[in-house]
Amino acid sequence: MKYNLAINGATRSYSVEAQAEDQLVVTSDSGECQLECRRIDTHHLRLIVDGVQTNAYISGDAKAKEILINGVAYQVHDADRQAQAAASGRRAEEQPREVTPPMPSVVVKVLVEEGQHVARGDSLVVVSAMKMETTLTAPFEARVGRVNVAAGDKVMPGYILIDLEDVS
Repeated sequence: MKYNLAINGATRSYSVEAQAEDQLVVTSDSGECQLECRRIDTHHLRLIVDGVQTNAYISGDAKAKEILINGVAYQVHDADRQAQAAASGRRAEEQPREVTPPMPSVVVKVLVEEGQHVARGDSLVVVSAMKMETTLTAPFEARVGRVNVAAGDKVMPGYILIDLEDVS
């Protein structure tokens, strides 16, 4: 999958290819690296980049993340979504909403159907990453517009599992 990320204000393009459940090859204009990622808890990841281990701490919401690596903070935003919001004249939070996995995962169970009404916090889909299951929930009251996955599908961060439509 390809990603355009704004990191501390500078936009960079990345291509990410899954090698195994927790192993990735990341390619950018500065080269290629092997990445192994293991989730320690909700906000803590152990990364092994080209054989060198480090820890990452992640905070933020669906619009932006702050990632702290070796004491250095990185502000990360989806550059494509920002550009789309600017071009349409709408704020990013007014853009269509999607449910995406937080890391390379396998879909365990889809809990909703297209057209179903969901409330904020309702369970939508269960994914498994590194032998841990995570239930992804609705960030706001919505109607399920489209379900793009089925149980057993392998998915990457950014892959749209479920499209949500605002009901207000």
